[in-house]
Amino acid sequence: MNSLATGDAAEPVPVGPRGRSVTTRIVRYTNAESAAVRAFNERMLAGRAPTDFVLPDRPNKYDAGVQDAAITWTKYLAVDEGDEVRGGFMLMEQRACLNGRSVAAANYQSPVSEGILDKRYGMVGMHMVRYVQRHWPYTFVVGMGAPDRPLPRLLAAGGWTLRTVPFLFRIVQPRRVLRELRPLQRRLLTRVAARLAAYSGAGWIGATLLHARGARAGHSSLRIERVTRWGEWADAVWNRTRDLYSFSIARDCTTLDCLYPLEDQRYAAYTFRDRDSVIGWAVCAQTAMHDHQYFGNLRVATVLDAVSLPDAAPSLASALSHALANWVDLIITNQSHALWISAFRQAGFASAHSNYLLAMSKPLIETIGDDIGRVHVTRGDGDGRIHLL
Repeated sequence: MNSLATGDAAEPVPVGPRGRSVTTRIVRYTNAESAAVRAFNERMLAGRAPTDFVLPDRPNKYDAGVQDAAITWTKYLAVDEGDEVRGGFMLMEQRACLNGRSVAAANYQSPVSEGILDKRYGMVGMHMVRYVQRHWPYTFVVGMGAPDRPLPRLLAAGGWTLRTVPFLFRIVQPRRVLRELRPLQRRLLTRVAARLAAYSGAGWIGATLLHARGARAGHSSLRIERVTRWGEWADAVWNRTRDLYSFSIARDCTTLDCLYPLEDQRYAAYTFRDRDSVIGWAVCAQTAMHDHQYFGNLRVATVLDAVSLPDAAPSLASALSHALANWVDLIITNQSHALWISAFRQAGFASAHSNYLLAMSKPLIETIGDDIGRVHVTRGDGDGRIHLL
């Protein structure tokens, strides 16, 4: 992983309406900054910033620059010349496959800047982005919500490329979905129509027709098995499929064990065999929601990730969908690669508006070139799963 000195060279950052400059530096979050972080959070909360616009209480537990692991998560702070914290972010470093080459990649997460409250620090967010891109050229960001939110706008202004990662879904229990899905409940007319459809059976008919129209993939030839650990079969599948992707975080056994530790009961991983050979795998989060802002009290399965030989993708998506249908009301996934979008649609999944964005740094998109349709980013990348577990 990238090894940097404790702090970057000081960099003047223009702030304020008169262009006055302050000097900021980016440092790793250690115990020495704990008091300044508490003061930062107090200022943010006093200014009525949203609760997700504060920094974590705990500093890094290790010297992240020398940790030997497939993935490292490191907290960084933007500190001014008076040693006051003015912002911060998390960085997730990992190996990736970029046009057939193994490269160091980074996922930029949870940036916070005092600029949302005080215009004097309005450039701190851009300073953090530029710092990351300078040290980790192949950086990407996921999630973020609508394109008009502050972070997507900041990244676009900095020359990053933004794309929407398609949202795909399959309704298993139409009546429960119509009753519980929160967007259907926000307007009186829509709420009444949803209730009528749920209780009259029209919802079941509509959902059946919606998904039957697309369900063309067979699945009987594949044998699906739930697994409790990542094995050598994951390396074998990755080695046979990595060249399908213009860009993808590594999906080898060691990386998968960091991304989806199967001792955590929130994750369920499945292998798919054709005769005796593992030709693909998928990992899901199966969650009983409780008053969720979108899913109410639905039982939701999120297909976080999947990799397979290309010809097997539609059958894998179909077999997985049938297996999950025994437990859940709704199955959802976000997929960026054209192969997987097509596979899930063939398995009867429909599309809806997506608020899951992908932003790619200029060096990353320049290397990907015209192959953006072969970028493999899912809900399991970065911190994309945060609201679904």
